[in-house]
This record gives sequence, structure tokens and C-alpha cells, in this order.
Amino acid sequence: MKTITLTEFRAEPGERIRDVHKGGQSFLLTKAGKPAAKLVPVDDVTIVALDGTVRGEMPVTFRMPLDGHY
Repeated sequence: MKTITLTEFRAEPGERIRDVHKGGQSFLLTKAGKPAAKLVPVDDVTIVALDGTVRGEMPVTFRMPLDGHY
């Protein structure tokens, strides 16, 4: 994963998004030297919709009765 500053991202956001979409690259965006955001391909994340449908890998704890204990 490549680290870039928010200023670098703002200079060419379209290029970075294209790198993620077509090239599968990931970026860690930093502000004042600290992590601020992560830009990753959609296939690398799990999306749980409000209706409970899941896109991507099912989280280990999904629908488990955790009873407030993690």
C-alpha cells in the first residue's frame, strides 16, 4: 500500500481513483504525517446494506449472538 498526503491526492484525485479501480492499488492518505483515510478497491471490502444483504466476504461475527461481549 502506497502512502500519499492529502495534498498529493487533491492534486490528482482522478488519477489515484483510476489506479485503484483499474490497477487494484491501495493508498493510505495522511494529513500532518498521520493516517487520515484509506483508498482501497471495492472488492477488498465488505459492504453490509441496511436491508442486511452483504457484498464481499462475510464478516466472521456477522449474525452471531455476541450478547454485548466481543
